[in-house]
Amino acid sequence: MQPFIESREYSKGNFYIDKDWDRYSDELKKFTEKPNIDYLGLCKEYDYEQNKLVVRPNYYIGYRWLDDNNYIHVSPKLYNETQADYLSMFLTCLKDPMVSKHLDETYEIFFNEKWIEIKDSKNDYITPFLILQFLQIVNKIAQKGLKKGYKKVTENLTSKVKGKILVNQTIKHNHFKNRLDKTVCNHQIFTIDCVENQILKTALLQCSRNLHGMKNEEITKLLKLNLNSFELVNSINISQSDFSKVQHSPFYKEYKQALQLAQMIFKRFGFSLNSNVNPTQNKIPPFYINMPELFERYVEVQLRKIYSNDLIPGYGMGNGYKTTVGELRPDFIVKSKKLIIDAKYKYWFENDSNKYFKDDFQQLSLYGRVKEIRDSIEVNENEEATLLFIYPTTDDEKEFTESSFENENNFYNIKKFATNIPTKKEL
Repeated sequence: MQPFIESREYSKGNFYIDKDWDRYSDELKKFTEKPNIDYLGLCKEYDYEQNKLVVRPNYYIGYRWLDDNNYIHVSPKLYNETQADYLSMFLTCLKDPMVSKHLDETYEIFFNEKWIEIKDSKNDYITPFLILQFLQIVNKIAQKGLKKGYKKVTENLTSKVKGKILVNQTIKHNHFKNRLDKTVCNHQIFTIDCVENQILKTALLQCSRNLHGMKNEEITKLLKLNLNSFELVNSINISQSDFSKVQHSPFYKEYKQALQLAQMIFKRFGFSLNSNVNPTQNKIPPFYINMPELFERYVEVQLRKIYSNDLIPGYGMGNGYKTTVGELRPDFIVKSKKLIIDAKYKYWFENDSNKYFKDDFQQLSLYGRVKEIRDSIEVNENEEATLLFIYPTTDDEKEFTESSFENENNFYNIKKFATNIPTKKEL
C-alpha cells in the first residue's frame, strides 16, 4: 500500500489539490486552513507562485490514516543532508527531572487503530522514543531500589511448615519415600521477583531483541544498566491479563508509567519473547511526534540551567495565568527578571529571518501588553517587560547564557537567541 500523501516536515513539496480534487475530493475535504493534529498538522494553503491550492505539512512527523485505505506520511525536515536529531533532543529532556514529567504531548501512539505497513525500518521514528522513555523510567526505578512484593511459591520444607500444606504432593514426594520429616507447602515470600518486576524484566529483554538499527550509545548503555539491576528477577510469559494483577503504590510512582510503557512495547513487538517481527513486512501503529512541543521542552532544559526554579513554563502557570484575551499564554516567564519567553520551532536557515521574525515579534509584544501576564511577573504601568524570542539553528554553537541573548535593533526591549539543536545524517 502506497501513502496517499508523502512529504517532509514543513516542506515545499506540496500535494496540489487542483489536479486530483475530483478523484480524491472526500479525502481532501478533511484538510482546512488550520493545522489539524489528527492529520499530522497538514492544512490547505494557497500557493501564489503556482496559483493553486496545496496541502502543506506542518511541524509534525509520523504516520496517520486519512481514511480506511489511505494514509499520510511526513518525515523529518532535511537540510544539507542532515535532519534534526529528535531522539537526542528527547533524551536531553528525559535526563531533566522536571522536564521529564511533562513529555506526554511530545508524541502519541494510536495502538488501537489499524497498523501501517512500512517498507523501511528507518521510517519508524516512534519506536526509539518509546524504548528510550521506558529505559529512562526503569533506570529511575533501579536507582531508588526495586519494589518488593508477595509471591506464591511451593517448597519442600524440612522439619517446618509454612502456609498451606499440600497433602497429596507431600505423600507422593515424601511419605512414599519414607521422608516423614519433609512437607510440601505453598506459601508467600516477600521478594523483588514479583509480577511488576517480572513484567519490566521481560519488557527489557524484548527491547534488547529489537534494538537493531538504533545506533545510539545512550540506549545501549541504559539497557545494560537496567538488565544488571534486574538480574535477580525472572522473565515470564506475558499476557494482557498480567497487567490487571498489578496494584500501584503511591510510594513507587514510577512503576505506573513504566508498566504503561511496557504494555506499549509488548503491543509493538508482541507479548512473547519468541515472537518475530518480519523486517520485510514491518508494521507500526499510527503515531505523531510534535516537534514544536519537543523543541519547547528542549529549550526548557536549557533555560532551567540559567533560571532554575525561577522559570515558570506555560504548563505550570495553571488557570490563574490564563488571560482573558483569547487565553493567550507565553511559553515561559521568569518573575525575578520580569522576563517573557517564547520558543518557536522554525527553520530560519531557509528564510529571510528579518521577514519571518516579524509575526513572532508581534505575538511576543502582545504578551507584554496583556495585563494578566504583566501582573504575573509584577510589571507595573511604568515598566516594560523584557521579551526573549528563542528559535533553533543548526549552524551556531553559542553557549546558552544570558550574555548570549542578542538585542533586536528594530524593536525595543526584545532579545533573541538561536539555540543549536542536535542533528544527524539521514540514514
